Amino acid sequence: MEEPKVLTFGSINIDEFFEVPHIVSSGETITSSKYCQRAGGKGANQSVALAKAGALIWHAGKIGRDGEWIKKYMNNHGVRVDHIIISEDQPTGRAFIQVSQKTRDNSIVLLPGTNHMISLDEARKILSQEFGVNDWVIMQNEIGQIGGEILKLCKEKGLTTVFNPSPLSENIINVFSFNLVDYLIVNKLEAVQLYKQISGFSSDEDISIQDLLTFISIKFKHIGIIVTLGSEGLYAWYRPEQKVFNLPAFKTKVLDTTGAGDTFTGYFVSSIVRSLKQRRTNNSFSTILPTAEDFLDALKEATVASGLAVSQLGAMESIPSFNDVQKSKIMFDI
Repeated sequence: MEEPKVLTFGSINIDEFFEVPHIVSSGETITSSKYCQRAGGKGANQSVALAKAGALIWHAGKIGRDGEWIKKYMNNHGVRVDHIIISEDQPTGRAFIQVSQKTRDNSIVLLPGTNHMISLDEARKILSQEFGVNDWVIMQNEIGQIGGEILKLCKEKGLTTVFNPSPLSENIINVFSFNLVDYLIVNKLEAVQLYKQISGFSSDEDISIQDLLTFISIKFKHIGIIVTLGSEGLYAWYRPEQKVFNLPAFKTKVLDTTGAGDTFTGYFVSSIVRSLKQRRTNNSFSTILPTAEDFLDALKEATVASGLAVSQLGAMESIPSFNDVQKSKIMFDI
């Protein structure tokens, strides 16, 4: 039986950074002292993290001719790029990012570009070619409302689904069927926003992580849930045994948190898939559930990887190698 394949169906962006004296005001023209261009997009970042973690990973998405260098860059990192579609007349998604020299605050203008131009027919064609019940799909919320329809297609094909609903839009529960999600990965702000959308609760009163986990796990009984808390670690709900895990963060010197969440997602999924591969006998991968030990080990690996990522500058560039994560994981004694 073939090794499980992982498909990231998500965004690819060109990130353009402008270092400025301060964030520009309305009607003001200022000069940037430094400019750089980097590969980005949550989908692309997660694909590269999965590749670095050793997964058999494909990326599906759409770029313009101006983004072909990102396709090559991802492929150089081990991502299969057969399902990245190229538009001849539309631009790749872009993020125009101002970074203040004084405060390091930023201001971002997003152009969805080709990320919002994926069609359902294109998605069907991709999924029909080589993905099925033994495989996994990871999705985010950067490819427009078509994402909800693609999630349905993936579940119809029997894929295990991982959803990182970032950025969390106001109507996300109407676009994506959360009952089709097997693993939900959110930060605390996203968990609170999701709770408010589902419950109709609008108060600004603080909600505990335990209450958030309980509410989401009752509402969606089959979902495994991870709520990341940045420097405070994470809480996670292991569905089969209804067990809650609480891990601290892996402490490093923080330089740039941009790619931490995407690094976490990639390493978590890769670790789970690796554990299933090691324990498989004659069963299909789709009938095997990770044990509590597998789940906890994946949380640890992802926590270490994201901790290493924030100690480096950049998003995709900061994702650590598998060997570096394994070496540091030994020191993560909890």
